[in-house]
Amino acid sequence: MGSKQDEGFGLVEIVVSMLMLAVLALGLLPLLIQGVKQAASNATMATATQLVDGALDIAGRTTTCSLLTTGSTTTSDSRGIALTLVKTRGTCPTTFPNTVAYSVTVTRNDTGATVASAKTLIYVTAS
Repeated sequence: MGSKQDEGFGLVEIVVSMLMLAVLALGLLPLLIQGVKQAASNATMATATQLVDGALDIAGRTTTCSLLTTGSTTTSDSRGIALTLVKTRGTCPTTFPNTVAYSVTVTRNDTGATVASAKTLIYVTAS
């Protein structure tokens, strides 16, 4: 016959330890939810920043004012959030070479919030 120390854990001890683990997990659940929301927000912001950067890169390679594209296009990020890219150009200069104001803005279609934007001056050599 074995001694009292060789009996191991009983059912009550196992249930109590499982309950303690469940309480601990519930305490950490809000942090996990906040982290997932932040990661989703960061993904949308990264996509918007890439859109702005790409539009400015193309505009920076343009040497004539009339070729600086304006208008809006709609695209979506990896999660399906619809984003609108709006490109605006200032008045073309009358003397060349000169600069023209150019801005790019990305907004979320569901909330209308501006996610990323940039303004710059583009050096143009002709209209």
